[in-house]
Amino acid sequence: MKKVEIISMQQVDNYGSVLQAYSLKKMIEGLGFEVSFADIEKGENEELNLQCAERDVARNAARKNQKQRSYKKLLSRVRGKVVQIRMKKIFSEFRNSTGLDTSATDTQYDDCVIGSDEVFNCLQKVEWGFSQQLFGNVRNADNVITYAASCGFTKAEMLSEELKNAISEALEKLSAISVRDTNTAHFIQNLSSKEFVYNLDPVAVGDFTAEIAQAKLEYKLPARYCIIYAYSNRISSPEEIRAIREYCNKQNLKMIAPFGEQEWIPLNKSLKPFELLRAFQEAECIITDTFHGALFGAKFGKRLAIIIRESNRNKLGDLARRLQIEDHVVTEISELSAVLDKNLDKVKIDEILSLEREKSLEYLKENL
Repeated sequence: MKKVEIISMQQVDNYGSVLQAYSLKKMIEGLGFEVSFADIEKGENEELNLQCAERDVARNAARKNQKQRSYKKLLSRVRGKVVQIRMKKIFSEFRNSTGLDTSATDTQYDDCVIGSDEVFNCLQKVEWGFSQQLFGNVRNADNVITYAASCGFTKAEMLSEELKNAISEALEKLSAISVRDTNTAHFIQNLSSKEFVYNLDPVAVGDFTAEIAQAKLEYKLPARYCIIYAYSNRISSPEEIRAIREYCNKQNLKMIAPFGEQEWIPLNKSLKPFELLRAFQEAECIITDTFHGALFGAKFGKRLAIIIRESNRNKLGDLARRLQIEDHVVTEISELSAVLDKNLDKVKIDEILSLEREKSLEYLKENL
């Protein structure tokens, strides 16, 4: 049996990160391969590591100041810390039970798949710095490809010439390139002459039917509820809070925040990943400003409102176009109620996802 290693972001404590890794692993195993995960190697060039970290610090300076103002109350800080500790334990147990923990990197593999998630987003402060491994410079595999790789907000013109050259050099080692979004396609076009294909995130094309059926919710959820899915306290403007509260009160819906804590929502539940999917499946509606939150909502055909931020405009806008759910994007918060009153065309979405799943499996079969 051929051995395949995956290099991804599954060590990040985030529902989207672990579920996309799990789904990709399941897809590849379904093709008859033995699958393991590898650690991301730390960058060896300290100058390039520093460049990536400095750009991320500058980009987040204003956001950090805003976040500090939002955590004025000691109680909120303590509660947030408790939630963080609980979530860390949940994700650690999930990785351990589903085979997402990393294996020894000295093992030689037949194939390596880099992706999905923002593996190409090098302008962020991460413990590995700038790693050429994420762009194709993998030493312990005979054949290296990507699957639905994304560079997030990063554009080629943001990079120094040294970073561009290092990325271009690594990309040459890839035998096939699959990207998740248009911004990443432009990124590749600027740094390589190689051809590429588009594939949806593994969560979109994965089948979680059995996992959801077996998931038993540890917490009793309200009979009718709306999921508010965002990073901690990112939905904090008075206008957004007022619009969400008014809609939920009018519809007699309880609000729950199963991901990032929102200090104005009393029900901040820490769910296991498959429990989260079940909660999405049983929700009346979803309000989110994240990529995977929008994807979960669309996959289960829920009434959906997608709030796009400047930081994720590229990937969320692209996802909305690919799933043909642009009508569910909130351009002004005053439109929230009207957007949520629209029914999602579940039949159309299922058709799109079915075709995309076939396309994804064909790509993997051809290149592994």
